[in-house]
Amino acid sequence: MNNEELISYVYTEAVSGLKEEWFLSQNGEWYDYIVSLPSKMMATYLVVVLDNQLFNGGFHQYFANTYGQFALVTIDAFKSIGAYQKATIIENAYQRVNDKNEPDIIFRKKLLSRKIEALFINDNLFTPLDKLDDKYESIDKEDIVTLLANYLRQEL
Repeated sequence: MNNEELISYVYTEAVSGLKEEWFLSQNGEWYDYIVSLPSKMMATYLVVVLDNQLFNGGFHQYFANTYGQFALVTIDAFKSIGAYQKATIIENAYQRVNDKNEPDIIFRKKLLSRKIEALFINDNLFTPLDKLDDKYESIDKEDIVTLLANYLRQEL
């Protein structure tokens, strides 16, 4: 199995229990499901989602589509696969969006209810997040596919 096939296999397993209604809900079931996955499945889901969101629309899209509720665990996932520089950039994006430094549970609730003013009302975050997109993409040394596949192949 090559790297892409391995990642795809684990990602498919990770999303197999997701329910569509969770994406529209504000009750936290989506979050609870993801963080209860086995560590390698959780890391795969988080890394693939963030990387895909950044490819399609950047950090602004990642947070606006409410995937940002996973930002802190995503930072940990990136560190666990060895993508430390990219983890730092994700952390910077999270701090920009959570500029009031609220506890993560409060931040997640505000994000899901679209009550983060700088993101959903004023849209003051597009330019600073766009700059972080560029920084993320410029890190060639941290190939996500290779790092994630190597992590998945490690023995427990």
